[in-house]
Amino acid sequence: MYRLAVWFVFFSLFVMACSFSYDTYYQNNDEPNVIMEDAEYVRITNGNPEIRVTAEEIRQYEAKHAMELDTISFEQYNPAPEGQEEIPGINARGKARAARIETDTRNAYISGGVSLEVVSEDILLETAEISWQDNDRLLNAPGSVHINRSDGTTLKGTGFSADVRSRSWEFESDIEGSVVEND
Repeated sequence: MYRLAVWFVFFSLFVMACSFSYDTYYQNNDEPNVIMEDAEYVRITNGNPEIRVTAEEIRQYEAKHAMELDTISFEQYNPAPEGQEEIPGINARGKARAARIETDTRNAYISGGVSLEVVSEDILLETAEISWQDNDRLLNAPGSVHINRSDGTTLKGTGFSADVRSRSWEFESDIEGSVVEND
């Protein structure tokens, strides 16, 4: 019985001496903090959805301010008028094999068979990879890009860039296709 009492006292002192300090926990920045499968991410601004992304897998890296996504589809919504409570219309939608989003800058790098439909401009854009610079409101695709419109307009070129603020876009080289003008 004496041994049991000594063992119990020793064990009690040992347990009280242990502490679980999460402040000193080493986090490898190359390891994600959160992994979500078959997930949906919705960014809300002023009570309305701004963008909705679904992915087979989302990995969040807090220290890097980044999210990596696999097999994604997304919808970007028109801004709702102030005070409007209903979901605004879709401005753009797309899909791709992978994406990396910088959560602090909102910049995005999308790759793997990117298909981007800009509903408001009646444009379907297809490319291997594309990037979005949120602060400058610029869209860039370094490789070959195909653009189609429902009126039959088709364009193909290399080095696509678009400035959303000025609603202008251009190709750097190898431009071919046809533009349909309606009266």
